[in-house]
Amino acid sequence: MEAPNTQIAVTLYNLREFCQNESDMDRTLDKICKIGFQSVQVSGTPLAADVIRRQLDKHGLFCCATHEGAAALFADDITPIIDKMQTLECDFTALGSAPQEYRGRFGTEKLCDILNRQGEKFAAAGIKMGYHNHHFEFTKYPGMKKTMLETLYENTDPDKVFAEIDVHWVTRGGSDPVYWINKVAGRMPVMHIKDFAILNNEPVFCEIGEGNLRWEAIFAAAEKTGVRWYSIEQDQPFPGRDIFDSIKMSFDNLKAMGIK
Repeated sequence: MEAPNTQIAVTLYNLREFCQNESDMDRTLDKICKIGFQSVQVSGTPLAADVIRRQLDKHGLFCCATHEGAAALFADDITPIIDKMQTLECDFTALGSAPQEYRGRFGTEKLCDILNRQGEKFAAAGIKMGYHNHHFEFTKYPGMKKTMLETLYENTDPDKVFAEIDVHWVTRGGSDPVYWINKVAGRMPVMHIKDFAILNNEPVFCEIGEGNLRWEAIFAAAEKTGVRWYSIEQDQPFPGRDIFDSIKMSFDNLKAMGIK
């Protein structure tokens, strides 16, 4: 399927509880299409690639990316992931989160080595492999002069290991999304977006445009550095809201901001 002329996608991880079987996914994708989405990132569903592809085709939806776990991405044989990506006609996948064993000084060193090695394998198949951050990567672990995320991107091959910066988690980690978008310029095809708000003195996930992030600056940096897709990933709805209402609010606000 040809990619639509839009930059907005929605990550199915938002809707994971509604994508556990094919009939539920069918109903979920109906709702997504009614909101106006034309592209999704596949994540959080146990369904086989051919089943997902059948549903995407039925609803006219393009798959811009996937998330995969470390066990699959780091396996000696990555043929199953390559087959999945080819079935979905998708050329970008990312590690959704680094397991505990790949954190800290020595864990990060091991993670960089594995990402470089596996990234080369995926590149040979025409697939970009990336890394999706949370906030723990902004820790300066004992023995490290820089944060885990700085160490990761400075010690991996930019032609083999790509970025999927999540602007909410960057903010929650105490850093600046614009700085990070610029830092990974040229190696981020997909950016994760959700807003950041404070409720009862605690940080919460929030619909885009309803929180405190500086979206004009974020999107200006993303456009300048070649980001192709803005993938909405609101891990949880804002308290008192339904997740479908949340992603519609984000979609409508993005359109009002002039994002195509």
